[in-house]
Amino acid sequence: MNKLTEYFKTLKEKWNNLSKKKRIVIILLTSGIIFSSIILFVYLNRVTYATLFSNLEPQDSEKIITKLNEDKIQYKIKGNSILVPEEKVDELRMTVLSDGYMPSSGKGFELFDEGKFGVTDSEARIMYQRALEGELARTIESFEEVEKARVHLVMPQETVFTRDTDKATASVTLKLKATNTLSPEQVKAIVALVSGSVKNLPKENVEVIDSNMNLLSENLFNDISPTGTVSALKQQEYEKQFENGLQNDLKKMLENVFGAGRVSVKVNADLDFDSKEITTIKYDKDSIVRSQHKIKENASDSLGKDTGNSPIDNNTSNNIVNSGNQSSNSNREEETTNYEIGETKENVVKAPGEVRRMTVSVVIDGNLSFEEKQSIQNIVAAATGYNQERGDTINIEALAFNQEAKKKLESDLAAMQKQEEYEKKKKFYIQVGAASAALILLVIALIIYRRKKNNEDFEEDKPSHTIDLMVGDNIVPKQSIAYEPILDDNDEGMTLEQELKNYANKKPEQVAEVIKTWLAEDER
Repeated sequence: MNKLTEYFKTLKEKWNNLSKKKRIVIILLTSGIIFSSIILFVYLNRVTYATLFSNLEPQDSEKIITKLNEDKIQYKIKGNSILVPEEKVDELRMTVLSDGYMPSSGKGFELFDEGKFGVTDSEARIMYQRALEGELARTIESFEEVEKARVHLVMPQETVFTRDTDKATASVTLKLKATNTLSPEQVKAIVALVSGSVKNLPKENVEVIDSNMNLLSENLFNDISPTGTVSALKQQEYEKQFENGLQNDLKKMLENVFGAGRVSVKVNADLDFDSKEITTIKYDKDSIVRSQHKIKENASDSLGKDTGNSPIDNNTSNNIVNSGNQSSNSNREEETTNYEIGETKENVVKAPGEVRRMTVSVVIDGNLSFEEKQSIQNIVAAATGYNQERGDTINIEALAFNQEAKKKLESDLAAMQKQEEYEKKKKFYIQVGAASAALILLVIALIIYRRKKNNEDFEEDKPSHTIDLMVGDNIVPKQSIAYEPILDDNDEGMTLEQELKNYANKKPEQVAEVIKTWLAEDER
């Protein structure tokens, strides 16, 4: 503590010995350093805001702002968007959505929460339709690709007559996000969602359009005709998908061997989209006994003398006269056997899309030997399902690729990336350098000032050649210094110590200045 007190005391004495101008310069330099440090600290610790929700309805904004105020979260309002600290965007979105504050374009079934008395059947039907439209719009807006959605339903009035029942219709208007598009499968999903949510609404009665007036549901369910055939446009799309899939697989596999950019693959497939049904009946060569029937008869007859006439014989005048007794025996045996031939019936239905014929062309950059071409051909045949019987062909060639366009494109992309990185770094360096440059300049100025001040103090505190020049009352340049002798001439026996004591008693102020000068030299 004593050393610290002495240090502050010495510092205070030095400050008091400074001139007014020097004090002002020191105060300005110190204030500049502190101010620059504060600016740099604020810049490096500034809060970056990002969009939490945008394009909000007033009622949705009010709910979200209330939630943020309850949680004491900093936010900003810019137009119809709400901004929050960037590092809290994902967390706040999950919190807001989980608490039921999901932004919507309209009310859903909460319309029925508003108690109303005396509602007629027509009003109730309209409220139900509005609520259903709002709920469907909310569900569609929850998809990542959709920014806004509007649903309009036309629900016919129910009737007791079945023949007079009309089908419901619906239209869906979508506003997609900037870089998003919807595939046919995604449009079908939206149509299925709306159709399944509304009574008596077939999928064909749902129309979907986007904000650019494109009818997304056009020919959506006309890919397959009632006879089972595929439309011509869809056939081309299926063939292209099949060819691209094989090309990408072959190219990726061969590039692992020859390197990226050194392989070119082209697949041309002819698909059969005819629907076929084949029935095949096969008969077994071995017959099977299905049933067997046997009949046996035994008969014995005895004829007398007067026997042998009958009504038939009498009518035909055929008289038989037996002169004696005769007897006859007859046996009859009948066997019937039914055979059945084995039969096998096979019914085969071939789905559209069978490969009718396929050709594959592969070009490799460089030179290939015959053995290498044969190896590549075997690989391609195995990967594509090569079938010689249906006329498939594979062609392998080795040629030198033209790399000029590719090199130029790569150089342009690299230059663009470097330019973007340079602009980002330049902006960052300018911002940080502006603050640090001011700080550096202030530090340099302070160092120069301190050096100058030390030189001035050294010149002021530099001792003279003789003590008389420092403590004498009158200084005459270029002349011998005349001073009043302290000791008398007759006091020869007085020592130097006594002389100094007498001098200090007579002129204590001058002696004190001399001592301070000595102490200052010792400190340096």
